[in-house]
Amino acid sequence: MIPTKGLYIAIFLILLAGTNFGQAGTRFTSAYTSLGAGCKTLSGKNGTDDASLCRGVGGYQIRVYGSAALVHINAEMKGEEGSESLATLSVDFNESKTRVEWRLANGKPFAVILRVPKYGDPTDDNPYFGKVVGEQLIIRGLKGYEIDLAVDAKTANANAKARELADKAYSEPK
Repeated sequence: MIPTKGLYIAIFLILLAGTNFGQAGTRFTSAYTSLGAGCKTLSGKNGTDDASLCRGVGGYQIRVYGSAALVHINAEMKGEEGSESLATLSVDFNESKTRVEWRLANGKPFAVILRVPKYGDPTDDNPYFGKVVGEQLIIRGLKGYEIDLAVDAKTANANAKARELADKAYSEPK
């Protein structure tokens, strides 16, 4: 026979085990957006460069645009003001071969993973970026998720490591 106090403790522990604290019970998945196929080109106005708008997930879209000697890749929620900067890269970055991996928690996007160049120190020839010295997978949080991480692309199982880091950084929106 379980004493009354022991019964309450046992019930509390059973209820605690079924409670979703942080990541417990969260299902992580991925979806992908190609920046080279299926994107809509938006013509520049008043001397601005053209931009591309690519379909995302969960109401998000990806905007790729140039300014001076830079390429910007942003995630924005359709119908809302503002965007999340994912990457700012050298103008010679070829986004047409790039895929954005969306990390989803229970079907809702919270972060993206993107393979981008690593640059050395800026030079006189290019005051914004230096020579490409490798690649990295950047992990950026979407609205409400403060995630800013990176994995060197030479790391064994770099994609899996980036997913793991994103999932560990997941928390409820702030």
